[in-house]
Amino acid sequence: MTPNILICQTERELEAHFANDFIANIDGKHALTLRQFYEEMADLLEIPNFGFTLEALNESLNDLQWLEDERVVLYFTNTNEFISKERDPAKISSVLSILEATAEDWKWVDDDEPLDRKEIIIVFEDSPKIRQLLDGESMAYAHLAELK
Repeated sequence: MTPNILICQTERELEAHFANDFIANIDGKHALTLRQFYEEMADLLEIPNFGFTLEALNESLNDLQWLEDERVVLYFTNTNEFISKERDPAKISSVLSILEATAEDWKWVDDDEPLDRKEIIIVFEDSPKIRQLLDGESMAYAHLAELK
C-alpha cells in the first residue's frame, strides 16, 4: 500500500501523476509560521469559517464537502522554509501528524456515510529538512517517481 506522504523532485513530476486533480500549492515561503500556514490552507482550499487552529484544520480536512473535486493534492513547495519560524518543533510535528492521519482517514470512509468520498494526497517537494522531519516522526513516505 502506498504511504500517505509522497516526496517529489519537481512540479512537472507532480503534474504527471495528478494533472486532472485539484492541486493546492502551499509555498513554504508563505507559510513560515503556523498562522501563515493556516491562512494559506484556508485560502487555497477555500475553507469556510476557518478557526485558524490545529483542531479547525483537522475538522476542515476531514470534511472538504465544499470542494467538488474527489482528489485533493496538498503540494508543499520550498519545504526548507515551511513553518521555519516556529520555535516549538512539536507544532510542526502536530501539523504533519494531522496531514498524515487525515489522508489515512479518508481511505476508510464508508459508502453509506453522508460525506462525499474524498482522497487527500500529501506531497512534499524534496528537501533535507522535510526528510529530517518525516524521519524524526517515523512517518512512512514514498518517492513519487517510484510510483507507477
